[in-house]
Amino acid sequence: MLAEVTLQKLKKEYEKNPTNKVRHRMLNKVGIVELITDVDTELNMDFCIDIKTHGITDQKDSEFCWIYAGLNIVREKVIETCNLDNFELSENYIAYFDKIERFNMLLERLISYKKNKRDLYDKDVASLLGKGITNGGYFIELAHLIKKYGVVPKNKFPDSYAFSNFYEINLILSRLLRMFYLELEEISDVDALKENYLEKAYTIISNTYGIPPEIFDFEYTDKNGVYHIEKDMTPKSFYEKYIGVNLLDEYIEVYSYEDEKIQYNQLYEVKETSRISGTQDNVVLNVSPNDFRELLIKQITNREPVYFYASTTSKRINGVWLDIIERYGELFDMNLKLDKNSILRANGITNCHCMLMTGVNIVDGKVNRWKIENSWGNSFGTQGYYVATNDWVEHYIHAIVINKKYLSKKQLELVNREPIKMSLWNMRFY
Repeated sequence: MLAEVTLQKLKKEYEKNPTNKVRHRMLNKVGIVELITDVDTELNMDFCIDIKTHGITDQKDSEFCWIYAGLNIVREKVIETCNLDNFELSENYIAYFDKIERFNMLLERLISYKKNKRDLYDKDVASLLGKGITNGGYFIELAHLIKKYGVVPKNKFPDSYAFSNFYEINLILSRLLRMFYLELEEISDVDALKENYLEKAYTIISNTYGIPPEIFDFEYTDKNGVYHIEKDMTPKSFYEKYIGVNLLDEYIEVYSYEDEKIQYNQLYEVKETSRISGTQDNVVLNVSPNDFRELLIKQITNREPVYFYASTTSKRINGVWLDIIERYGELFDMNLKLDKNSILRANGITNCHCMLMTGVNIVDGKVNRWKIENSWGNSFGTQGYYVATNDWVEHYIHAIVINKKYLSKKQLELVNREPIKMSLWNMRFY
C-alpha cells in the first residue's frame, strides 16, 4: 500500500498548481469529452475524391463488422451490373457458415494440441478454451467463406434473431468446446467424438440461424422500373455472375509495424489464425508507414474503397473520428501522444472494428480528412458516413486490404515469396 508520506507529497504537489482546482470545477459538472470539442470536430463532408456507394447497412449488435465491410464492397458490383439504387447481400448467410466452420476448426485445433501433448498449462490451449466461440474475424476469412459457399441476396436469407443476439449461442457453443476437450483427454476414438460434437453444434446453429438456401430465384426491379428474374441460381453461381471478384487472389492484407521480431518489407503467415479447415493461415504484407499510407491513398484515388481495421480506443465525436486521447493529455497538461508503432507495441489496439474508406480530401498535396462508410445504420454521422482526421488515420488504422494491382514491383515480389511463419503471440495486430 502507498505510504501516508507518499500520499501527502502527492497532495501537496497537486495543490501547488491552481489549475487543478479550476479543472476539478469543470470536470465535476461536465464530461471530459465536452471539453475537447472545438471547430475541427465539426462535420465537413466535402472531399476531392468521393467514391459514391449505395446505402448504409446496419450490423446492430452482431459484431460482424468484418462481414459487413467486405460485403459492402462486393455488393457494389451487383448494383452496377443490375442498374440498382441499392442492394444488400445476406450477412446472416456468411455468419451461419462462419459459425460452423469456426467450431469445426477449433475442434481440429484441440485434437492437434492433444496429439502434441499440449495440456491446459499451454497458453494456446488455455487461450482457445478461454475465448471459446467469438464473432470477430478477418477479411481473408470472409474471402475463404465466399469462395466455398458463395453469397445470396439479403431477402433470401434475412437476419435471424440470433445474428444480433448472439451471446447465448456463443455461450452454448463455447461450453460444447470445453466439454469436447475434457472428453478428448479420456477417449481414444477421436473421429467419432468430433463427429458427435459437430452434429450438436450444427443442430444449435441451424435451429437459431436457419438453413441457408441452396437454390433460389434472383428477382429485382432496376432503376428504369424493369422487372428481372433469373431462376434456379446457386449462391456460387450468383457470385460468379454478378460479382466475380476473386478476393483471395486479388487482395492482400497490409500492415505497418516493426520491433525486434517483426520487420518492414516482409511477408508473414500468422500461425493458428485460420478459422476454416484446410485453408492457409492469415498472410500479411508488412510495409513501412510511408508505403502503408501511399497504398491507402493510391487505391482511394483510383476510386476503389479500402477495407480497413482500426482501433476504437480513440473515439468519434459527432460523426468525426479523431485522436481524443492526445486531447485528453492537453486538458490535463500531460503528453499522451503515441505514434501507431508505439500504440501497437504496447498492445494499445483495442476494440478492433472494420470499415470502408471511401474518400479523401487533399489540399496542396496534403491530406486533411478522410471519408468512412460504416455499418452502424444511418442514424449516426451523416446518414451513416463519417469523417476521420488525418492524425486518427495515422495512429489508429493498423491494417488495410489492398488490391494487388496497386502494389509496387518490389511489394509484388514479396507477396510471391514463401511467407515467414510467425506466432500469433508475436504479432501485435492480432
